[in-house]
Amino acid sequence: MLRKISVAGAVVLTMAGVVTVGTASAASAAPKAKCWVGSWKVTTAKVKIDDVKKNLHVIAVGGAGAKVKLAKNGTAYYNFTGSKGITGKGLAGGLTTSVTVKLSKKLTVPGKLAGSKKGKFTGKVAKAKGDAVATVKVSLPPLTIKLALAKAAKSGGDYGVVPKKATYTCSGKNLTFHQKSVAKGITTVSDWKLKRS
Repeated sequence: MLRKISVAGAVVLTMAGVVTVGTASAASAAPKAKCWVGSWKVTTAKVKIDDVKKNLHVIAVGGAGAKVKLAKNGTAYYNFTGSKGITGKGLAGGLTTSVTVKLSKKLTVPGKLAGSKKGKFTGKVAKAKGDAVATVKVSLPPLTIKLALAKAAKSGGDYGVVPKKATYTCSGKNLTFHQKSVAKGITTVSDWKLKRS
């Protein structure tokens, strides 16, 4: 039972996160702003989680409405309040299960972005702060977990939820974010789509 709860907890941690990048216009006399600078809103996110040894295979979709602002210095400000939940189903510890993750409140993650219309994002999760919470409900085994995202990121227990290393593309009005991470044997691939707000 403890092993199943551990697996469910990993699903929770892996599905909880969100990330983005923005863009802003610059005055003609000033240097042109990077495409990713500005405010964005998540339209949809897809997360795939796999751990062959623990028979963990989950696909989840959702997250619409989460707000993200990227400052010129690379700091990412997340506001999950009012965003839709991320829901998924699959196998966890050999059991057919469904998972719902509801994100709320705010999170700030300092970071660095390379490039303008495409490049890499590196989040400094050791400096993450905020009161963002992920409330996760798992059907089997029956379980409800509340996860403080900033604390999880600092302790290394975020399973790639808070962006650490990712790639992005920016068209000005749209932004996509792609990340693949491996934590404690769990591989997570996430793709986020955002629009400028």
